[in-house]
Amino acid sequence: MQTELKYSPTMRALHWLVVLAVSIAVVAIEIMDFFPKGSAERAALFIVHQTAGLSVLALMVLRLLARVATQAPPPVPGTPLVQLAARLTHGALYALMVGMPVLGLLALAWGGKPIQPFGLNLPLALTQDKTLAHWSKEIHESGATLVYIAVGLHAAAALWHEFILKDRLLRRML
Repeated sequence: MQTELKYSPTMRALHWLVVLAVSIAVVAIEIMDFFPKGSAERAALFIVHQTAGLSVLALMVLRLLARVATQAPPPVPGTPLVQLAARLTHGALYALMVGMPVLGLLALAWGGKPIQPFGLNLPLALTQDKTLAHWSKEIHESGATLVYIAVGLHAAAALWHEFILKDRLLRRML
């Protein structure tokens, strides 16, 4: 692959910033359970999770705008089934990276809990609704499994292209 087949520098930067923010959100929420409920450490990790999650949302809005404003490299040749799988996986990743933070925000707001990214209190003017809070939290937590699956497929496909097919696809995002 030639250099001109890379994604734009903006798209590449946003991609890796989203990867970083998602990683921070996942690590924060996963290690939170090592600390007792009500502890300062647990509360701090939840703020880190919220901050990273809202950062994902902001970065994805920028990424969607950049995606519309810039031209992506042409798809790598492959069977129609492989092309479809790539489009579906990318679509799922975009939907999850926008939907997960939104669901997290809604769960907090409907649950009457503070939204405190970067340690700030952000009001979200929604009436408390325990049922909606419960369902949005459940979907948010279940969505984490879908994120793991979609990210895993995406990474596996990139590595497959790089090391098995040797078509240098991965380098388009580096």
